[in-house]
Amino acid sequence: MKYLLVYLILTSSVILNGQELYKQNKTHTYDEAQSAYEKLQKTHPKHCKLIQFGQSDYGKNISLFIINKDGNFQPSGFEGKSRLLINNAIHPGEPCGVDASLKLAGDLLNNTEQLPDNVVIGIIPMYNVGGGHNRNCCSRANQNGPEEYGFRGNAKNLDLNRDFIKSDSKNTRTFYSIYHFLKPNIFVDTHTSNGADYQYIMTLITSQTDKMHPYLRAYTLEKLNPYLFQAMKNSNYDMVPYVHSIKSTPNDGIKDYLETPRYSTGYTNLFNTIGFVTETHMLKTFEERVESTYTFLDLLIGYMDENYKDIVELKRKADEHTKIMDYFPINWQLDTATYNMIDFNGYEAEYVKSEVTGVDRLLYNHDKPWKGEIRYFNHYRVSDSVKRPEYYIVPQAWKEVIALLQLNYVEIYKLTDDVVIDVEAYYIDDYQTGTNPYEGHYLHRDMKVSKEVKQTTFYKGDFVIPTRNANAQFIVQTLEPHAPDSYFAWNFFDAILQQKEWFSPYVFEDTAIEILKENEELRKEFMEKKESDEEFANSSWAQLYFIYKRSDNYERTHNLYPVCRYMDTFESDQLKEASTLIGW
Repeated sequence: MKYLLVYLILTSSVILNGQELYKQNKTHTYDEAQSAYEKLQKTHPKHCKLIQFGQSDYGKNISLFIINKDGNFQPSGFEGKSRLLINNAIHPGEPCGVDASLKLAGDLLNNTEQLPDNVVIGIIPMYNVGGGHNRNCCSRANQNGPEEYGFRGNAKNLDLNRDFIKSDSKNTRTFYSIYHFLKPNIFVDTHTSNGADYQYIMTLITSQTDKMHPYLRAYTLEKLNPYLFQAMKNSNYDMVPYVHSIKSTPNDGIKDYLETPRYSTGYTNLFNTIGFVTETHMLKTFEERVESTYTFLDLLIGYMDENYKDIVELKRKADEHTKIMDYFPINWQLDTATYNMIDFNGYEAEYVKSEVTGVDRLLYNHDKPWKGEIRYFNHYRVSDSVKRPEYYIVPQAWKEVIALLQLNYVEIYKLTDDVVIDVEAYYIDDYQTGTNPYEGHYLHRDMKVSKEVKQTTFYKGDFVIPTRNANAQFIVQTLEPHAPDSYFAWNFFDAILQQKEWFSPYVFEDTAIEILKENEELRKEFMEKKESDEEFANSSWAQLYFIYKRSDNYERTHNLYPVCRYMDTFESDQLKEASTLIGW
């Protein structure tokens, strides 16, 4: 009995630490994955390294496993090679990539002839460490295995795939370090879908191409995506774009997902990295999901190895062009008039009476596979853009914003003297705010701004952010208040939205009389509003406030966005002489 117990323990250990645990409908825990990568490092020290990059909110480290055939694991050793970053378990209940990446790493390292000569591979084994430890059997109610998996929320109950701008988690700040260390050409975030039913095991989100730099867009649409879709088909994993249905079923058409910078690929796109999200189908077996993810990653690495020169040059050209672009899009809207027809393998959708609710329910009939063409809406029009300022000026009071910019390796200067200059300043004219918290914030949306040129005094210690650099897209998207994931949208500047000074109506009555006497144009506007607006005419407070807001008594800093835009060139004005570089 004793020897049987020892045998079972040893056998269990082999299974748990093996690369094909997924075939048992199981996925690696955080500790098991760490142990497996440590073993690979110990066995193949010349070709791989496991780096502990920083803590998660859970307290345990987030690591990066690097594979480089040359054995150089510092950025200087990555030059001239294409670079791939694979992020796993941002949602630990979707663990296909955890097991696929571990199997891929083992297969490459155990057969060094297969190691790519021209690709540096970076793997984050388990990004959401806290969620990975919160394991259960059943929170993914619609998913077919594995037997046990992690939870979507991290240790702070944040969805980390909404945190890439606001950075409320240690996880995200560690990701910044990993990302800017590797500077990947291509980024892959591995997921499992939760939506319609269809025949495909794998669907793919490509970072929305209309948001990409034009060089990246052309290459992705004309070369990279056609290769990936055909190669997956040739490998018996026919693939379609992610099934984001226009209506209730995909038969009515699907549309591209517009992943703004709060999402992983939206964030990496700001730095001219091509991004993909693999989405395996929730109802397929865990083994099928892992192996399709493995196949996608393997094919992508092969492509990057063969085409590394083009891929490296593409990012270099995009970065250089970003430095000189004059206008930057900050928002997009789906073009519902433009679509392509694509082949689709689904199931017939039927509506039958529910045994639970007694009303009609949707049913995908697996006895009736359906093949045909559907509409694919994959074009977004720019709905808002801004002219690039030469730099932004951020008053020193807003140090939390400066800290986030520094974490993203943004070049920042600090004023060493007071200066008085003309700048463009925004007023926040209107915005909508959610009534319920969203990822720890009350997110603003539909921001409307007006802009005016103001002579403004900036003080020693205020911050100057040049924009003529490769990080310009990130800078613009975070500091333009009406961008959808700006720091303003995420509540970093909410203090400006609260009016601080008011008036006592019984005193201001007399002041209002004098103001109307002295300003005929205002008096006329006031009387017209009283005649046309019954609610206004019946509210003494509304009428007095109308006059107050247009008087010299009203505070001019209310709704004044504190980050200003300077349009003259950085090289030729007094700010250069009054500033010093504080680093990245």
